[in-house]
Amino acid sequence: MKGLCVTVLAEVADEAPKDLSKIGVYGFVIDGITGDSVLANNPDGGSDAGQFAMIETITPKTKEVEFEFIAAVPMEKDLSKFDNGIGKLDFKSLRVVSFPGGQQYGAVNPCEMNEFSDECEKWETENGPYEKAEYMIKSNSRTKGR
Repeated sequence: MKGLCVTVLAEVADEAPKDLSKIGVYGFVIDGITGDSVLANNPDGGSDAGQFAMIETITPKTKEVEFEFIAAVPMEKDLSKFDNGIGKLDFKSLRVVSFPGGQQYGAVNPCEMNEFSDECEKWETENGPYEKAEYMIKSNSRTKGR
């Protein structure tokens, strides 16, 4: 399998009740030709395997959202035949879910991986000093610190 970054522009069907941030995207993404799932966390397409992307913000005025995800496609798939670089994708049961105060999957910076690495130092030069987020240092009461 090879990973391809896919950018999606989608219409928002229902108005958000308030400003939301770090909203998870859930559902199925199917190859329009083979019928196979392109989500690595749901290879057989048998169930909704969970969040596969994140949207930074949605407000009551938001009509369209853009998000990215990584599609897993077979190495032998000839992508040169497709103007969009991947071919037709079918999105099924697509929805967004906001968990107030919850943690969502998102990009991990090099300092979160290893705050003593050269990559972290370079990241800090571009982004400012690294500070551990509260969720990284505070125990979660639901998991009792596990």
